[in-house]
Amino acid sequence: MIRPLTEIEKRAQTAVKKLRDESLLQGNPFMIYHKSLPKGKYYMEYPDGKMKIVSVSRKLNDFIIESELSQQQADQIRKRLNSKHN
Repeated sequence: MIRPLTEIEKRAQTAVKKLRDESLLQGNPFMIYHKSLPKGKYYMEYPDGKMKIVSVSRKLNDFIIESELSQQQADQIRKRLNSKHN
């Protein structure tokens, strides 16, 4: 059972969604942490709708693309993340 969000968690969720929307509208990718991914891996969402799993390379000071999700997989991730706690 999922517990209801506290007021501060709701405000934080709203702020992150706004930041994500603004980043994508400005043509920038948006990195998403999710506990289902292995440690050090993140979703990177791009303005064109693509989504990739990336890791951070401190040596290269950049992201390393681990895999690219299909459009269907990306849509499922978005749906799961957007509907969480709503």
